[in-house]
Amino acid sequence: MSSWRLPPDGLPVPDPPLGDDSGLVLRPWAAGDAPALATAWVDAEIARRLPVPDDPTAERARHWIAGGRERRRLGLALDLVVVDADDRVLGEVGLSAVDTAHSAAAIGWWTIAEARDRGVASAAVILFTDWSLDTLGFSVLIAEVGTDNPASSAVAERAGYRRLLERPDGTVVYEKRGTERAAGACC
Repeated sequence: MSSWRLPPDGLPVPDPPLGDDSGLVLRPWAAGDAPALATAWVDAEIARRLPVPDDPTAERARHWIAGGRERRRLGLALDLVVVDADDRVLGEVGLSAVDTAHSAAAIGWWTIAEARDRGVASAAVILFTDWSLDTLGFSVLIAEVGTDNPASSAVAERAGYRRLLERPDGTVVYEKRGTERAAGACC
């Protein structure tokens, strides 16, 4: 297995943005998305599962969004907003914990309440997974899902992730592997 190398400018964003026939689009977060992100942060399900600010305001959301370029440059994270055909924020999908030695990264996602049980997360994770493995050239993506989150387990399985193990803390670890041809082929 070859090592994956971070491109000189950091983790790239899809250009053009990723999309499907339903009008779903994955694109970088923009300052104008801050109010929707702040609203998502107060969603009880999102706040229970993810680290969100104690005081989730639009200003904090703008600050977090503004930091996206630096997180990408350093290879720390790549976060894309999931929007519908009218550019309404439905959720997020992203990479983190990039491990260049193993050509691996963690993938995570969330959706707002109105987008749950509509296939939005599955479609977004499939699009982003395929792009991350085929275009960025990662060898493997890892998803960690709580056993108390069967909806996200179903998303991982629909996106072709294979269940690896269940940790004592109740976290289920899934993996999806890319092709050998694509591994390490970023950009």
